[in-house]
Amino acid sequence: MSATTKGFDPLEYIESAFLDTKKAGKQTGSSDAAKPKRFRKTQLSAPRPRRSKQNQPAQVIDKDLKELLENLPRHMEFLGRFFSDNVTARYYQGEFGETREELIRRLVDPVLTLEDVSRLLGVCPATVRRYTNRGWLEHHRTVGGQRRFRLSGLAKFVEDHGRIPEE
Repeated sequence: MSATTKGFDPLEYIESAFLDTKKAGKQTGSSDAAKPKRFRKTQLSAPRPRRSKQNQPAQVIDKDLKELLENLPRHMEFLGRFFSDNVTARYYQGEFGETREELIRRLVDPVLTLEDVSRLLGVCPATVRRYTNRGWLEHHRTVGGQRRFRLSGLAKFVEDHGRIPEE
């Protein structure tokens, strides 16, 4: 006896996940066939940041880190313009693997893993995969096929689609 003869159609069940309207109870017959099937919206409403379950919000950015973040643009600009690689190049053989600009970019805009991004957004890894599959969150793949993200891409995603939780 097949699954459809028991009143359960697995394909219909899977398709129903993409419908805007839910079926009320068990409906069979020609009334279902006459209804047009509409797919859900393809735009992201917003990632939902998860609040801490503790009474007090978790303080992730302490005073020292906050000060570092405030001064970072000024310090990075200074390091990029004032110093050069001339003295350092004398102590190493061959060319450097990256330019000074590339070094600063790597430090300021690091590569993040799927776990890093899911923790920062407060969503499960499957949700992050869904965002990348739909093209909402920029990523690239490693040689092994793993997703990798840039901090700047994550910031753009939050700007475009995110909600800032109310204080």
